[in-house]
Amino acid sequence: MATLDERRTEEGFRRLIAFTDAVVAIALTLLVLPLADFAGEIERGSDLGTVFADHDVELISFVISFIVIWVLWRQHHRSMEYFKSYDSGLMNLTFLWLFTIVVLPFATALLDGKDIDWANDLYIGVLLLSVIALTALERWGVSHPDLLDDVDDPGTRKWMTSRGRYATMILLAVALIIAIVVPPSGSWPLLMLVLTGPMEWLLTRGQTDDGELEPQD
Repeated sequence: MATLDERRTEEGFRRLIAFTDAVVAIALTLLVLPLADFAGEIERGSDLGTVFADHDVELISFVISFIVIWVLWRQHHRSMEYFKSYDSGLMNLTFLWLFTIVVLPFATALLDGKDIDWANDLYIGVLLLSVIALTALERWGVSHPDLLDDVDDPGTRKWMTSRGRYATMILLAVALIIAIVVPPSGSWPLLMLVLTGPMEWLLTRGQTDDGELEPQD
């Protein structure tokens, strides 16, 4: 009987991607459930400003987490564009990444004004683990070029050698340390992610368009 690594069909790869997209869609849907709970408490005649003022934490947490999951899925989508097949390693890393996605709605719910000391640590930690899983997934493809679509393509070579993917991981690690050491900082350490662009530029400086390192003088 053929094992997973012996038999890898295009249909199997498509099913893996479809399953991943479905789980992400469900996670996005779960984010809105807390909003549906307080929607039933809104009295007739209540103005929009009052509703936002009374539930600002829930609404802000929803928007932030929705954007976070969207960004994580977009990065996963972009990475998978370079793959043409899969193996057990890629599948396991995908499931690890999906675990972080389905945990995010839970971590988000803990932020909703419950004053739980470790809520921010958990939230940032889940984001960090998600980015680590994505990075590991990409590195798995780099170390297993037979899974990639076209390793001779300049764009693929640049993706394989890019170091910019580590910028978000580094910034989230620093944010998590700050959140643990300085609990009153709350979710503010996440603002460090605005530095992702400059840090990616620093990490990729010296690379040519095809992903090779430029010779130093």
